[in-house]
Amino acid sequence: MNEAIETKQAEKVRSELDLPQWSVVSFDLCEAAGLTYAEAATLMIEKEAAGVYGLCILTDEAAARVKI
Repeated sequence: MNEAIETKQAEKVRSELDLPQWSVVSFDLCEAAGLTYAEAATLMIEKEAAGVYGLCILTDEAAARVKI
């Protein structure tokens, strides 16, 4: 039964990019965490348009280690 649950979850999530495990980090702070990659990319565009620079997308795990 465990295998069936894992298979069902794998079907829903086709890629790690679809998992809510991405953060947007700027020079100053972690702008947001717990995003899908698509959400992070959209936020990055919005932040850049608002004049926030030094943006990058990291996993939440990596972002937690960034010393800002």
